[in-house]
Amino acid sequence: MMSNKASPLEAALLSAFYEIYKDRGFPSPDRLRVRCRENTGSGRYVELHSIDKTQIDDGYLDLSGRFIEMAGVPNGLMAVARIKNQRVHQIEISVYGEDPWDGEERSWKII
Repeated sequence: MMSNKASPLEAALLSAFYEIYKDRGFPSPDRLRVRCRENTGSGRYVELHSIDKTQIDDGYLDLSGRFIEMAGVPNGLMAVARIKNQRVHQIEISVYGEDPWDGEERSWKII
């Protein structure tokens, strides 16, 4: 079922990716739906559904030097978006280093 909405952190990340890559067809966050998410203990996989094709080759997109600062995660987190068949397929959020993250979205900001 694709009724899941993005969490506040996921929505902010999708907005950041959109701002960076909109000129290449990255869809606005309101055009994406969350299929499912999995917290791994050191990050999160968010599977997405998009009907919009991009002009981006399959692979991974980064945040162009930005990262996530979050309370309780000393070294912060990174995020990438996966493009598959020219559609946004997934975002992956992961800690830097060996610090655990339980998936709780504590006070955070993208810097």
